[in-house]
Order: sequence, then structure tokens, then C-alpha cells
Amino acid sequence: MNQATHGLSAGAVAAREKVLAVLELLETRMQYSAARALVSEAGLHASRGWRETLSRARTDSHNDPVWTRAYDVLSRAALNHSYVGNKHVHIFDLREQNVDSKHRVVEWATNRAVKDLQAILKKRPFAILDAPTKKETLEPFKDVPPQLVEASLVKDKLYLQFFTTRAYSTREELDISKMSAAQAKVFEDYEELIGVKTRQVPCFDTVVIDTGKDLVEFRTDFQLGMTEDKRVPPYVGVMNLLNEMSTKSIGQFAVGAGLMNFYPAIDKMYLDQKCGRVTALGFVATSANTSSNNHGQIHRRRSQDFRKDHFHVGGKQSVNAVEPYAIGITWDQPAQKADLELELRGSVRAIYAGTTRGVSMAEVVGCMDASDYDFVVDQILSRLKRRSK
Repeated sequence: MNQATHGLSAGAVAAREKVLAVLELLETRMQYSAARALVSEAGLHASRGWRETLSRARTDSHNDPVWTRAYDVLSRAALNHSYVGNKHVHIFDLREQNVDSKHRVVEWATNRAVKDLQAILKKRPFAILDAPTKKETLEPFKDVPPQLVEASLVKDKLYLQFFTTRAYSTREELDISKMSAAQAKVFEDYEELIGVKTRQVPCFDTVVIDTGKDLVEFRTDFQLGMTEDKRVPPYVGVMNLLNEMSTKSIGQFAVGAGLMNFYPAIDKMYLDQKCGRVTALGFVATSANTSSNNHGQIHRRRSQDFRKDHFHVGGKQSVNAVEPYAIGITWDQPAQKADLELELRGSVRAIYAGTTRGVSMAEVVGCMDASDYDFVVDQILSRLKRRSK
């Protein structure tokens, strides 16, 4: 018996292994600043970061009930997060299809889809909470199309969960002073060195067919602070799979036309003082003879609201018009929860070119459950005009 299992019952050892597996899954998708309170709620020691927390959990000798409760808390959070946490969101409006096509999609989602997809689910590689997290276990899925791992109908929403793996890169400054003399000599003419780390991570991309609102949502995972190696937007691959599935069942694509444009919501959010805090803003300020756009860069003020910023307010009063083309909104949450964040990024070039302004992707961050996610996305949808049902 090794030190890590000394004094533990067989049941406690097994329960701890289940907890460790969920912690390792959460580590791949949730920033520790957001997870710290969750770890504490689970009754585990919350250290200074993921590495220390995992290391401590591997040697902790709690009894079976403690590990069982920890698994209940963490597994529920991990499952929820796979559906709502840190997502790039695209939404299709089924009301833009002809009536017959819309009805076929709604009827399939409501009455047939879960049954039709059972043959695929029987071949799924694993359940959501058993997803691989390590380099060697992710490798077999590196060049494989998204895999359907869950299909469920909850009230009037069909949820389809797909698993895939994507490569993300981070850039870190290298400390030349810690190199050997020979290594430092090679780089002596450089003021700084930047190293790039690439990491394969498990991703869950979610499709939700909301038959009550006639919407199809694509929620694709992304990693905060990391650059995605993407040649094709991830949601396109999932959309193609959804259309293959619906075509096999009902003879038509589930989505095609109707990709929603979120741009009209940007100005309405900017003007609504009750809509969170504006913590990111890209805008064009126009006077009688000139215009300014900060070189197309988005202004960011993490702790302030641009609507109340003295410099921004003063500048706004000195020009004829301010037209926002990108916005980031933050909704403050209790101390134990991560703040909810939404970002819509349009293009300043569209304003100057006089072309149609379009924003089809929303970045949603910080959601821990469906109520968080629904609150944020409704901030967009409630400010858009749609055809009547």
C-alpha cells in the first residue's frame, strides 16, 4: 500500500479516483479563479492553483462520504459547464425557414431525434464525465470529426452534445537569465524571447434546438487566454453533422438560412444603463468634419463602466455621434461566483464601407448553469426583432 492510499478503505480509494478524474476534466476547461469556490464547496482543500489543488487531492485521506459528496458537487458542475461554460454562440432562427420546413425540424426534435440517434449513441466512445484529458488519451481523437456523446430532450429543448479535441496555443516570455551560458550567448542580441506552447484540450460543442422559441443554438467551447488553431470555425463542423443527422431522419437540413445577426443589439445594450457594466467598447466617434475609431482597437476597462467613465462621457459630449460596433458587458456576481460576461465583436470597416453590419458570434463567459447562460443570451435575444411565431 503506497502513501497515497494508506489508511483508506477500498471504497474511499475508488471514490477519490472518481473525484480526481472530474477535477482533471474541470482543469482543462475552467479557470481556477472560477473553480476555487467550487472546490471549497465540494469539501476539498482549495490551494493556489489547479496544480497544487490536484496534487493535494491525490494525497488527501478523506473518508468515503467526503469523497462521495465531493464527486456529487463536482460532477454536477462539470456536466453543467460542458453545456454552458465559456462558449462561442451562433444562433439560427427557424422562423426564417418556410413554415413546413420549420415544422418538420420542430417535430423531429420533439418526437423523434433522441430515438433516431440511439444507434449513434450506442457507439459513443465515452460518457461526458469520462472524457479523456491527458495528451496520450486525447491523441486518438486529434483528427476525428466531432463525436455525439449525449442526446436528451428536456422540456421543449433538444440537447445534443458533441465531443472533439482542439489545439490551443499560449505565449510565454522566456527568462534568458535562467539559461546556460551557451544558450544565453545565442540569444544575447534579443531583448525578450517568447515561447509558444500548444496543448490539445477536450472540447464539448453543444447544439440546442429550442422548439418553444424556434431557435437552434450552436455553443462551441473555447479556451480563455489561448489562441485556437482553427482553419474552419468549430461550429461549422457540428452544424454539418446536425444537418447530416436531420437529413437521414426527415430528409432536410435542420439549419441553413436564418443565422441571426446580433449587431442591432450592440447599440441598445450600450444605451441601456441597466444592462450590466460596459467593460469593452469599440466605437466610431463622428464630428462635423472628422471621425475617430482608436485605430480599430477595442477599449477595455475591466473594473469600470464606460457609460460612466468621465473621459468617455466627456468625449461623447464633444462629438455629433458615437456608433458602437463592438461591446463587452459584465454582470457582477456574488464573491463566490465568477462574473458573467458577454462580448459581441463587429468590424469597424463595415461602418466606413457602408456595408451591412453583421455579428453572428457571441462570446459567453462565466456561466455555471443553465440559468446563468439563459440570462446572458436573453440580453441579446430580447433586443432583436424576429418574425412572429
